[in-house]
Amino acid sequence: MTAGVVWVVAVGLCCAGAFLLRRRRAAGAGCDPIRLVTSRYLGGKRFLTIVEVDGERLLLGLAGDQVSLVARLGGRDA
Repeated sequence: MTAGVVWVVAVGLCCAGAFLLRRRRAAGAGCDPIRLVTSRYLGGKRFLTIVEVDGERLLLGLAGDQVSLVARLGGRDA
């Protein structure tokens, strides 16, 4: 009887762990609101970078320690 209880508890813990792992992976896949799409080096510490923030793409200019919005590119399909 004791072995049966241990087996049931072990199976329950494994199922709970698998459920939590799957849930964590699913939540982590789409929860980051900021995503780097691409970046191009222009020389002299200057870059053009496209980032996606909550589904909207932005073209940013980076020069040294400055960041400037160059253009709003719209959504993913725009």
